[in-house]
Amino acid sequence: MSSTIKYFLPDWEDRLDPKFDFETDEYSRDRAEAYESDVYAHQVFKDPPCDGILISLATFQGGKLPLEKDGLEVNLRGRKTIKGYLKLHKISKPLEVMGDCGAFEYVNEDKPPKHFGTARVAKLYQQLKFDYGVSVDHMVVDFVYKDNGKSKLKKIKLTQEEKEARRKLSIYNADRFINYHREKNLSFVPIGAAQGLNPSTYADSVNRLIEMGYAYIGIGTLIPKTDEEIIDILKQVNVVKNKLSFKQQKNLKLHLLGVVRPKKLKEFVSLGVTSLDSASFLRKAWLRSGQNYLAHDGQWYSAIRVPYSDNENLVANAEKDGITLDKLKQMEKKCLDSLQQYEDKNTTVRRVVNALINYDQLLLRDFDGNHHKDKYEKTLRERPWEKCKCEMCKTLGIHVVVFRGCNRNKRRGFHNVYVLYNEMINGKAKTN
Repeated sequence: MSSTIKYFLPDWEDRLDPKFDFETDEYSRDRAEAYESDVYAHQVFKDPPCDGILISLATFQGGKLPLEKDGLEVNLRGRKTIKGYLKLHKISKPLEVMGDCGAFEYVNEDKPPKHFGTARVAKLYQQLKFDYGVSVDHMVVDFVYKDNGKSKLKKIKLTQEEKEARRKLSIYNADRFINYHREKNLSFVPIGAAQGLNPSTYADSVNRLIEMGYAYIGIGTLIPKTDEEIIDILKQVNVVKNKLSFKQQKNLKLHLLGVVRPKKLKEFVSLGVTSLDSASFLRKAWLRSGQNYLAHDGQWYSAIRVPYSDNENLVANAEKDGITLDKLKQMEKKCLDSLQQYEDKNTTVRRVVNALINYDQLLLRDFDGNHHKDKYEKTLRERPWEKCKCEMCKTLGIHVVVFRGCNRNKRRGFHNVYVLYNEMINGKAKTN
């Protein structure tokens, strides 16, 4: 019997204008109309590239949402439920929604803020009708950053005792969370957050959560860990799991918070992982210099940077080189025109790259040479967007590999998520 991991796509209001004009670089709507008209990744694809959405309460006013009181209700841009806010009512398949607090928002604090109190968080999950809710945890990290009193952050190494205090606080909060859930007979599925300093303490956290009654456990602070460190944690967790009754083992679900690691998906499944979440493939579209576009064969390509000519750094560097704003705009237009000509197969890679580098080097004047040239040539010569049949690539063509503004960048990010889900998760995480 085969099984796969469920993938939850984290959302931090990642939407795009479906009618954005790429020729004029103009939005189809005013900023005030953005939420109503813009669309999420699960809306732009015929088949959503995920099994669910993960929403951190910190997305909304840092988690300071009002609870229903004296007629006042939580209002998410006019919606009263999380699924309404995510516009999940008109898509081809039902998507589940998981909630957490977004612990990285307060990782530098000694403890979670008061507005992330256990009862309040549980009430929010219930009121907004989440399918799953993660208990209030505190990340166990090596370093935190504190204000040094001079408007600068100081890096401070946590002691073993401070790390253990964070782990125990997460356990304490999880205990209060599930008891409150039982007492109020809440409808969402509670997920206990497990933190740890090493594989054995992670396993201990999981064991305690199971003893509290959790059947779904989220393992946190995994992003900075290597693949092998995560595997070691899961192996220790399995030692705990193997001591359970057959029924408990069968019912126990494990979620990896914040990581995918495609090369290890099959091993994750074999070690009992049932779900995970990560926004890394979405974010790589604009956060990496050489890994912006993911092809179906797993190969990464660099996006081609054509910054807007009113970019402050670009203008400042152009002025130093005696280049006027009008000349800068002409260089920008030449880049865009050359790319379109290349899309239409009316020019050469060399001519396009020359135009790009002449313009691009204004952003990179502090570097010795231009490290993007070879990457641009590879992307252009291999034309990976032509081999993809996803809605983004079919409608955008070469624009999907152009690094320029959120409407191109997020479309490329949505494409990356599409490939991750369809080729790597559904294609490689199966076990027989």
